[in-house]
Amino acid sequence: MKKILFSLIVLVALNSAAYASNCNDGDHTAGHSHEDGMATGLSSGIKSENIIDVATNGMVCDFCAQAIEKVFMKREEVQGIKVDLDNQKVVIYLKDNTSIDDAEIVKLFEDSGYGVDKINKTS
Repeated sequence: MKKILFSLIVLVALNSAAYASNCNDGDHTAGHSHEDGMATGLSSGIKSENIIDVATNGMVCDFCAQAIEKVFMKREEVQGIKVDLDNQKVVIYLKDNTSIDDAEIVKLFEDSGYGVDKINKTS
């Protein structure tokens, strides 16, 4: 049993090391730039001046945040997103000269199981 446990620990450590080295191989393709996400504090993507600020309700955990990120990052118009669970806010950064209708935003949130209290747009 000890040998099996030790083997599993070694495999996990090797896998983690391989992932970390792949992350630093210089291949920073679209959507994989540490500077963009880390410097801006975004969950994914990068900031823009075309912003939608959504006050939500019903998001309580990291899985909620990941679900919303996944839904919106699939959209062609979306450049980045920041989910603030503590304040029940989602900031969506759109690509220049693009938009998403309020009705579509509400539908995407409601289809994901969350409510929308208010939508503010700035561009």
